[in-house]
Amino acid sequence: MAADHLISRLENPYENVFDPKEITETFPLETLSVLTSKDQSTPWFADFANYHAGKFIKKGMSTQEKNKFFKDVKHYFWDDPFLFKTCADQIIRRCVDGKEALEILEACHSGPTGGHYGANFTAKKVFDAGFYWPTIYKDAYELIKSCDACQRQGKISQRDEMPQNAIQVCEIFDLWGIDFMGPFPSSRGNKYILVAVDYLSKWSKQKRSPTNDARVVVKVLKILFTRSGLREQSEAIA
Repeated sequence: MAADHLISRLENPYENVFDPKEITETFPLETLSVLTSKDQSTPWFADFANYHAGKFIKKGMSTQEKNKFFKDVKHYFWDDPFLFKTCADQIIRRCVDGKEALEILEACHSGPTGGHYGANFTAKKVFDAGFYWPTIYKDAYELIKSCDACQRQGKISQRDEMPQNAIQVCEIFDLWGIDFMGPFPSSRGNKYILVAVDYLSKWSKQKRSPTNDARVVVKVLKILFTRSGLREQSEAIA
């Protein structure tokens, strides 16, 4: 957006283009470094870029507009050839506009890593990619409205959702499983094996027993309590 020395090489359209001309190597008005245009293709950040690139301010702004301009421009900085903004989350993102912005938005929505998510999540993916423009949420919403795959899928109702089961969160030695195995052929008078297994670490404790009654279970619980503490008493008994 900032004019440079190459503007002096523009040909005069009112002269005969076939006449030989010498290239002007000097540019008399060095202050003419700002190009103004009412074209819709002009980037939204043109005023910020001109200010940081050449300290030029758009003419005709009111006092209120100037105050807002200087309040906003301090969040931007120029690193040739791009303009960057320090966003509210203190992350620096590159400012984009026009076709480039739409291509980035489409890639974050329906690209190989897109996933056809909603407007807010798609905009978040653009921010995570390091790009910024002020109408990103509006553009994401309009893109999703025109996305054929998203419109065909529709919104999943609560009736179509799969039932969700809560995941039990526990620490080591919080939950035990205790059960008898047997009867087996008698071996030195023992016919049963009592097995206690920790659910998380899969650590196990075994005890041989001639019977499968509560007295054997109590003996094993005493061993577990002395090793792991009384914290697991209710769980182990259950």
